Order: sequence, then structure tokens, then C-alpha cells
Amino acid sequence: MSFGSLPLAQKFYANYAKKVGFVTKIRNTNFDKTRKESKIPVNQSIYCTREGYRESRVNAATRANRITATRCKARMYVVLDNENECWVVSRLELRHSHPCSTEKSVHYHEYRELTMHAKCVITDNDEAGIRPNKTYLALANEVGGSANLGFSEKDVRNYITRNLRCSDDNEDFQGMMNYFVRMKEINPNFFYAIDVDDANKFRSALWVDARCRASYEYYGDVVSFDTTYRRNRHGLPFASFVGVNHHGKSTFLGCALLGSEEIPSFEWVFTHWVRCVGSAPRGIITDQCKAMTGAIRNVLPDTVHRWCIWHIMKKSQFKLGGYARYGELHAVMNHIVWNSPSTESFESDWAGFIKQFKLGQNRWLADLYANRRKWVPIFFKSEFWAGMRSTQRSESMHAFYGGYLHCKSGLVQFVHEYDNVLGTKEQKELEDDAADSKGFIPCIGSTGIERQFQQEYTSSMFRILQLEVRKKTDCMVRSIEKKGDTISITVDEQKFFWGKPVYHTFRVDFDPLSQKGQCECNKFESAGILCCHTLTVWSYYRVDIVPSCYVLPRWSKNVIRKHTYVKSSHDVARSDESNNLFRHLCSEFYNVAQEFVACDEEAAILRAALWDAKSKLIDYRASMRSNTAAASQNTVPTQSTGGAVVHDIQGPSRVKTKGRPKGKRLGAELDKSIKKSMQKRNRKSHPDEVHLPSDNDHHGSLNKRCKDSTMWNSSEGGGFMHLLNSFRHI
Repeated sequence: MSFGSLPLAQKFYANYAKKVGFVTKIRNTNFDKTRKESKIPVNQSIYCTREGYRESRVNAATRANRITATRCKARMYVVLDNENECWVVSRLELRHSHPCSTEKSVHYHEYRELTMHAKCVITDNDEAGIRPNKTYLALANEVGGSANLGFSEKDVRNYITRNLRCSDDNEDFQGMMNYFVRMKEINPNFFYAIDVDDANKFRSALWVDARCRASYEYYGDVVSFDTTYRRNRHGLPFASFVGVNHHGKSTFLGCALLGSEEIPSFEWVFTHWVRCVGSAPRGIITDQCKAMTGAIRNVLPDTVHRWCIWHIMKKSQFKLGGYARYGELHAVMNHIVWNSPSTESFESDWAGFIKQFKLGQNRWLADLYANRRKWVPIFFKSEFWAGMRSTQRSESMHAFYGGYLHCKSGLVQFVHEYDNVLGTKEQKELEDDAADSKGFIPCIGSTGIERQFQQEYTSSMFRILQLEVRKKTDCMVRSIEKKGDTISITVDEQKFFWGKPVYHTFRVDFDPLSQKGQCECNKFESAGILCCHTLTVWSYYRVDIVPSCYVLPRWSKNVIRKHTYVKSSHDVARSDESNNLFRHLCSEFYNVAQEFVACDEEAAILRAALWDAKSKLIDYRASMRSNTAAASQNTVPTQSTGGAVVHDIQGPSRVKTKGRPKGKRLGAELDKSIKKSMQKRNRKSHPDEVHLPSDNDHHGSLNKRCKDSTMWNSSEGGGFMHLLNSFRHI
């Protein structure tokens, strides 16, 4: 038996071993001694891996590795025949000293190998956030069970760790930079910026997709900026710029990884982001971070800065929960914050609130009042905020990341998940646009104003307007007073609180000539949606079509927006070129196969054509093997253009974590406060006030707790709240 080359002999014996049920290894190779420099092999011995016999020096009780040697004599010797220029089998031993099993051999790690189809599925599922065990089960179901797979779940995990993860920090950073360069090549409008420290080490990064840059022209008037999210092994805070699109839903306007949460870091991000989008927003919403406030004051001096009111009201339970009259206190504070008709009334009511509950020494409330123009809604009623009052839109984006990333995720994973977020948001917006072009929401009445907005606004925004149309039935015109060319109209709105009717009075200034109206609630000025009070006045004066200034192009479905023609840049170069070609070929085959699976004869013809094509390709590969080998020797490998640009920049250091990563949530601080209060209770027998926070609240239950603090305490059963109530009633 002869072979054309030594690799062919090795491959032949390995295939024979796999069919019989054992594993081979190269035991010895001798080279031509007359030409030592060239290292030309002249003979080789290929053994069964269980040949020989070895005794372990490790004590049997502590030995972990198993001994596999059983003095097996199975082997094959091949020698080089110089005259015929081939390799000849000189000796062959087929008997084994151990049983061989073909069924078991497929589970040997030497024979476990991922197919190209499996690699593509693993790559796609990992990018989509599907866990490795689910990917393995999906691949097993395709072939009728795990026994028919040529690999194990551990091989799937190893492939993800080895090929889709970067264990080295510098390689991880280089992978992120290569991603930025590839995205820039796909679309020159893709923007990214890198900040390094004095040691040329990575500190911060900002990137904005081309579609996000184009959408800023329409949705960049008001943005939310938040950094309460950390999910990478370097401990870098993640920051996102989020706006509101014409459907009233969140849209990405840029994101960044920050080296620290200090003023210089925020200033760098804001400066480069404004340089990218072209202009500063009119308003920005953040939390109460002092570093953010300082950076916005320096970089965005003309932008109105607003604090997230949801975080402030949420903290009231933590800051004031220890007061015995917290239920009544919280109700009064809520009423003053949300229902103050003017700035003067807020300031007078707040002073009465502080005096009534003797809160003059509370530093937190004093700081809030000093910065009241940054969070109280009455101070922002004359400014447009697109319905945003908190940073929860940013947090919803962060929650999307939470399903895919964890504290050990690298930078490359982060930017690739950014691709997923953009693709999901883009698809959702396209689906909403398609739904609006296909039909419309029916009107609940027969007024011309409602039909006018039905033809102009998107379905989501039209539904919000219909809420005001429904509320119009609870409004009535109480008095009319003419003041020059305008008419001042008093409108009463009826609401029910705890089963009792409550009337709120609003003044609407109406111009009969221009048919323009302005309500003191300023809902249109702040949210861009007409209020029920203005609609009531128009209905009273039989106005069928509102002036065009009240139909905002921002919510219109008839406006052609540039960013809809820009597709989000997806990193198609993440996989190897062979994997991408494999995907394209499979896609083309699926399109052909689905046409002929209904008929058995047509399917048989297709299957025969595939086998015929395979045999032709095998013959072609055999005839071209020598040319391919020569061409591969002359090929010079190329490097990525992005690697050379930032080759000298070092990646960020890895942060060592133990257990679950710490978060910026009130729960951890609440537990600490409870423990501290219990220690105080042991030292003092009867404290006057226990500064103990109450349980975390939900949005829907805030007003319900305001009715009766005693009822609220008794409604919470045992456990955690029972412990808190026992402290409160001491």
C-alpha cells in the first residue's frame, strides 16, 4: 500500500482508526541525515494512543488523571520510497490489547469537531444573547439527539471562549477599535472618538452610528443621559444619549464608555458628542450627579438641565421613611410637587409643608428646595420636553443590554450588542411606520379636530391625543371674560379622588380671529399634545380645524425623514469570510430546496444533483491540490487597517469582581440603613424618631399610600414590612 504524501498516509490511518474505534498518534519521525538543514522525513511510525505502559508516581488516593496506556501493539510504519517518490507501508499491526468501540470513539476529544454549520449557529446565537446550553440543544434537535452530534456542549463553550471572546485586555481593546474602523469603512458618517491618559492607556470611548446622527436632526431637541449601568469586566460606566422619536418611543442618539464618573470625563463625552451631532440639545435630563451638573454647566451652557423627578420622589422613602407621619407627609409633598398651579404657590406651599411637619433641619429637603428649578414640574411647563420627566428611557436601554452582558463581558461584546440594540430599534420603528401607512386608528367622536390629527399624527401619538379628547367630557366652561382682542375662559375639570369629585379650574386665553388658544396648564408647550381644556374651548366656539401651529411635524407620519433611508451599520465582518460564504450558500440552497420539497420525485432529483456536484468538486480539488498549495505559499497575509492605527494604545485594566456586581440601587442602601437602625435601637430604648426607610414603592401605589398611613401599614403582611412597622410604632 502506497501514498502520494506523508499527510495522506496519516489521514488514511486516522480515518481507519475512527471507523474501528481508537485514536492514533505520531510516535516517531526520522529525517534524512545527509540533508539535516532541509529536514526531509524518511520514515514515520503511527501508534495507537494506548501503547506502552506507565506507572503513576502520584499516590492513588490523590491521583486525578486516569491512566490509559495498556501496552497496545497496534501501529503502522511508513517509509519514503525515493525511486517511486511515494510513501509505502512497511509494517502494519492491527491487533489491539483493549476493546475498540466505534460508538464511543465519537465522544473522544480527538474526534470531536465543530462543523461549519455549527460554528455559524453558535456565532449567531451568541450575538443574539442565546445561552450556550440552548444553542447545543438546538443543534442536537436538528440531528435527532445529542448522540448524533460530533461534539459536546463543552466544545460549544470552548469555541465561544476561544473564538468569540478576547481574554487579553489589549486584544479586547484592539477588537473594539477594529470594529470602529470597519463601521467607518461601511459608512463614513459613523463617528467614534477615543480618549487616552498620559500613559497612552485607554480611558473613554464615544461612538454614534450614522443612522443615529441623521435622526438627531428630528429627535435631538430633548435627550436623556444616564450612567447607572456597568456590565463589563473593566468596570467602565456605560452612558447613553436617548431621545424620543415621532412614535413617542425611545431612540438611540449615541453612547459612551467612561473612564470615571468625574467632571473631566463627562466634559470630554459632551464635547465630542456635540461635535458629532452638530448642535447642543435644548434640554437634557440626568440624575442628581454633581459631576454631570458641572460638566453640563461648562460644555452645554445654553441647554436647560433637568433632574429626573422619578429618582427624587423614589428617594423620599429612603430619606423620610423614618418619620412617624410619613404617609401623610408623603401625600402632602406629592400634592405640592405635582399640582402646584404656579411657582409662587409652590414656594408658599413648600414653606407651609416644612413648617407643618417640622422638617427645617432636614438637609435633603433643603438641598431640593435650593435646586427646585431643576426638578419641580411647574418650573418647566413653558418648555418643550417631549413628555420626558425622568431618565427611565435610558434605563430601559440599559435593561436591554442586561439580557446579553454581565460583569465579565469584554469591550468587543459591548459594541456588538450595541449593533443588536440599533437593529432592534430600527426594525421597531420601521414596523410602526409600516403600520401607520397601512391604516389608522378610528376616531372616538365625529369632530373635525380629531379627524385632522388622525390624518397627521402617528398612531401612538394620536392615541395620546384621544385621551385628552375623552377627558374633554369631564370639562365645562364656567365663565367667559373678554379682555381686548382675546377672551379669557375659565374651564372646570372634574376628577374623582377616593370616590369624591374634585374640580380643578384652568384659564384658557382664546383669540377668535386667529382661533389660537393657550391654557395655563401648558401641556401643549411642554409635551406637544393639546390639552382637554383647549379642546373644550374650541368645541364651545365650534372650531373644526385647528391652526397649523398646533399640528407639530415632530409627531407627524407624513414627514419624510432622512434617517429612514440610512441603514444601521451591522458588523458583517465579525465572522470569517468562509463562514459568511457558507451562510450565503446555505441561504441560496434553502431558497431552492423550499420550492421542491412538496414532491418526493423532485426532492430526489435535487438530492442526486447535489451528490453529483459534490463528486465533481472532489475531483476538481484533487486536480488543483498542487496549484492551491503553490498559491498558498506565495500568499502574503494582510493585517487590519485599524490595528496599526491604535497599535500603541493599551487596553483598560480589568476589574476583579467577586460575586454579584454592586449596583446603584436603593435596596442595598436600604438594608444597610435597617441594620444601622437596629443597632441604634439596641443602644437607645425609646428613640423619639427612628430614621428608617420604608419599603421600596411602585409607581402605581404611590397615591394609594397617601390616603391612610395606618391602612398602608396594616395592608403589608409579615416578613420585611412587618419588621419595619414594628420599628415605626415604637
